[in-house]
Amino acid sequence: MKHVSIVLLALTLCATISCRKDVAADGGKDKTVPRAALPQNAFNLWGTCNGHPYLISGTNGICVPVGNCSTDIDAAQQNGGQNATGLQFYGCFKGGSSANSSASEQAVFVCDNVTQWNGNEMGFVKTLNDNVLKGYLQGGGQYIYQTISVNDNGYHTFKCQAKSNNTHQVDFYVDGTYKFTLTNNSGNYYNNWYYFVGTNHWYGGNSPTGQQIEMYNMTTF
Repeated sequence: MKHVSIVLLALTLCATISCRKDVAADGGKDKTVPRAALPQNAFNLWGTCNGHPYLISGTNGICVPVGNCSTDIDAAQQNGGQNATGLQFYGCFKGGSSANSSASEQAVFVCDNVTQWNGNEMGFVKTLNDNVLKGYLQGGGQYIYQTISVNDNGYHTFKCQAKSNNTHQVDFYVDGTYKFTLTNNSGNYYNNWYYFVGTNHWYGGNSPTGQQIEMYNMTTF
């Protein structure tokens, strides 16, 4: 009985103290299972000049090169949409520092307005005047962002997911590692009707040859 009592005491202490997961250390993330990857034919590929997005043969991926007209916008835009709380994809932002300003950018995101493009958005953006990748939120006339990396053109798994217990907040991850949480009290990000988009905007500078987005295994939560 003494041995059993010691075991029970140890289990009690474990349950109440040392074996309980620290919620704060988890970065506040909501654990959900991603849907099946969106197929290539779920996207409309379009451009305003010469960027020419294309399907990457032999994969489920899409490439969106940066065009070099004085104003050049190119995109892979999901045809339909779905209720979602976040996005995930494997790929890269191959950028540079040759643009005239930060208005030239690459972005992968989900949004709930593909007409005026002024609704709720969450995702990743790389500015092409400094090759800085950021996580960002848009909504309610506000734009919030935080730097993730500089001069990293490599391949990673990117994820962002809205919180169910605070719909103004979104958690950001790279390769499964929690990076930060962004808050925009003017936006609401949980369970909106979202479209998955990858796009480049170019507004002049030195040649952006070789700069492009690649997206594979595009999923929503």
